[in-house]
Amino acid sequence: MGPNLSEFSVTFHSHPPTEEPFTVPNYIATMQITIAPASPQTCRAAIQALLCDSSAPLVIGIYRDLNKVPAEFRSHRNFKAIRGDLKDRDTLDFTGSDAVLTLTPPCLDGSDFVAQAKAISSNVRDAVVKAKSVKRLVYISSMGAQFASGVGEVQANHESERILEYAAPEVVLVRNGFFMENWRDALATLTADPPFFYSTVTPIDYKMPMVSANDIGKACARHLLQAGSALKASPHIFKLHGPVEYSTSDVQRAFEEVTGKKVEVRLVERDELKAYFSKFLPLNLVDKFVEMTWSFLPDGILEQDMNDFTGIERGHDTLVDAFKKMLSM
Repeated sequence: MGPNLSEFSVTFHSHPPTEEPFTVPNYIATMQITIAPASPQTCRAAIQALLCDSSAPLVIGIYRDLNKVPAEFRSHRNFKAIRGDLKDRDTLDFTGSDAVLTLTPPCLDGSDFVAQAKAISSNVRDAVVKAKSVKRLVYISSMGAQFASGVGEVQANHESERILEYAAPEVVLVRNGFFMENWRDALATLTADPPFFYSTVTPIDYKMPMVSANDIGKACARHLLQAGSALKASPHIFKLHGPVEYSTSDVQRAFEEVTGKKVEVRLVERDELKAYFSKFLPLNLVDKFVEMTWSFLPDGILEQDMNDFTGIERGHDTLVDAFKKMLSM
């Protein structure tokens, strides 16, 4: 839920940027799919799933910095990286693509995050319309995006959904749960003596939907590959959760399992949230993150919706799976 603050923090092997003209592979691709942007973990997972699919789609990744193209993608015959920036509509060209995957990048520089979300989503919408070939647009959203207010930073997802919901004949909105990777901040404190982590999810046994970036990417890939098949309704909206719901106690046990150490929990109670977020967020986001956190805690605006499992899709990664992957990176 909300921005995965680790989404753009993954370090890839660097390679010299390339600006070679686009060349058609020496086979006929069944489908062309564009991922814009391609760097976030969720989008990288979607690319990996697409490249492993037996239908062998041609995958186009949009990068602001071509040095961030992972080695395994760069060398893949079904993949092409091109330079582009979601903030600059003139750099976005989806011509020939049957499907497009997009998201709203986090805005942590102190500027207006809602204005940025609107601008980026408008640029993507315009590029989709201009291309004329795009049958399906998949947007990585968040639980709570159905609300115009009361959900803090997730308001950016709400505004983006409104702009994108009719951009293509088929639109899929993926309202994912809390990113398991948002616990990445604990990697720094797990090396302390004694190991510990902070949690804003309280009380300690309160369960809520959490899902891995890997499962989000796989779900998006599955829906992208179905471009051209009729949806019962467009936009098609579904909630994506992990295999079960998790509490802070579950997070603690998962960290203990993957580290082999006893791990302490330091709860950040409701009245401490503002001071906590003030330590590392721009001033304009502090109250928004407090509001977002309140929205999914007990009696929050999202509690009822989070516990309505009608029509949800579930991923397979457990917290242990996600944490093992985080520790290996």
